[in-house]
Amino acid sequence: MAPPPGRRAIRPLLRAGDLLADRYRLEHPVEPAPRANEDEESPAIVWRAQDEVLARPVAVKVLRAAGRRGAVAARPFLEAAAAAASLSSPLLARVYDAAIQEWPAERAGRPAGEVDVAYVISEWVDGRDLAEVLREDGPFEPEQACALVVQAAEALQSAHDRGVWHARVHPGNVMVTPAGRLTLTDTATSAALPDRAVPAARAGDPVGAAADVRDLTAVLYAMLTARWPVSATPQPSCGVPAAPATRDRKRGRISSPRQVRAGVPSALDALVVRVLQPTPGRAAPTSAAALADAFVGAVRADAPRPVAPREPRIPPWVRRFLPVLASLAFIGAVGLGAYAVGRDLGEIPPLDAPPSERALAPAAGAPAAGARIDLATATLDDFDPLGGGGERPGSLPNAVDEDPTTVWETERYGSAAFGGLKSGVGLLVDLGKPTRVGRVELLTTGGGAAFELRAADALGARPEDYRVVASGRAAEEQLVLTPAAGTTARFYLVWITGLSQSEDGFRAGIKELSFRSG
Repeated sequence: MAPPPGRRAIRPLLRAGDLLADRYRLEHPVEPAPRANEDEESPAIVWRAQDEVLARPVAVKVLRAAGRRGAVAARPFLEAAAAAASLSSPLLARVYDAAIQEWPAERAGRPAGEVDVAYVISEWVDGRDLAEVLREDGPFEPEQACALVVQAAEALQSAHDRGVWHARVHPGNVMVTPAGRLTLTDTATSAALPDRAVPAARAGDPVGAAADVRDLTAVLYAMLTARWPVSATPQPSCGVPAAPATRDRKRGRISSPRQVRAGVPSALDALVVRVLQPTPGRAAPTSAAALADAFVGAVRADAPRPVAPREPRIPPWVRRFLPVLASLAFIGAVGLGAYAVGRDLGEIPPLDAPPSERALAPAAGAPAAGARIDLATATLDDFDPLGGGGERPGSLPNAVDEDPTTVWETERYGSAAFGGLKSGVGLLVDLGKPTRVGRVELLTTGGGAAFELRAADALGARPEDYRVVASGRAAEEQLVLTPAAGTTARFYLVWITGLSQSEDGFRAGIKELSFRSG
């Protein structure tokens, strides 16, 4: 059987035991990851070799450089290796050496002469490539997959900062080490090969750093689902089964990770789809650093948090005046006792008020205009348009505990617009019955955050189910939202539409929330 195309030009030239640069002893060729078309092989061959000077295993990628065509192909290959050699991230396989070496022509079946071979010496990474891991072990848990990809994104950012793009991020170039860490191999060098197995960039495809962001997100998609989003990237699947397409096949839409595998967090699912299938008006990260931040924010947004028991807090001013309050309570008790004795001694005549005056008195239990509405009997929930575990539900009571030292706060995001992940978050107040609200008073964590007050008579699942009755931006910490006179509803949504900048990103918090009757 004839060797596959692309290999017969290299394999006969090199044999186990050959020595490159008088120090790299070839041991055996490494079988490449499966490709969608087995007839399409890379023109380069990878060997495991031993560095006899430093006594360590290395990876050797060799490319035939004979003739004019070979020399043209070898030049970008060696230049890419020189660029990759400047990188020092532990998650990017390091490049040690690159050169061209002449080899006896009789190895290629010629009677005399020599043949040039270009080679790149790089770090040998123990482990399995991601395609093999997914075929044998199945998908990763979402939190683990995201944590690993965040580290890889940070490594890519370090390369991008030096003007180096990987350009071939796919399951065959992502190694999973025995310690469970991801290492990216072939940075820049694979993209510099005349590789017929990888199609050229399609019209509208991103380039440079943005292409690495897209392809790393495709890797996360594969880790979450054990499927490769073929329509979202030209990179090869390396044997990972294709992700199912949606019914809209003409547009090449892919199924979201949650549609392929249950249990993928909703915020993470939305972010992956936004990167792989960009649409106008929906911003997506275009740098590796922004991608890492967005992944972290998405996982935090969906992570359930235990409700920590809180010890009852007595405000300092109450503690200072406890003796005075005790004395007043004693005097009051004595007064009430005297009043009770007086009632026993003689009847108090009823109040003889005209009917017209009695009609002006407020109904029993109805708060006067401007009176504080008691939220102790109301139901308070977090409201997240992406669903999931919400944002810090365990700290919701902090917003209505009448203690300004405690706070309910959103997650940290990369921008004031929630990093492009969602339209907003908020607190949903169910007053139990239709209630007229004259104003809502907020004590926030800082200026700059934007709020809306929305209202509805029935419980809704989307922010659009609630009508906007007031809006404002906190200039400092205090903000008053005043709806139109007569606004009455059972459900009120305090909706945060913009975050304020903090030391470590963008977030917003509510220290105290109070409703006043209308």
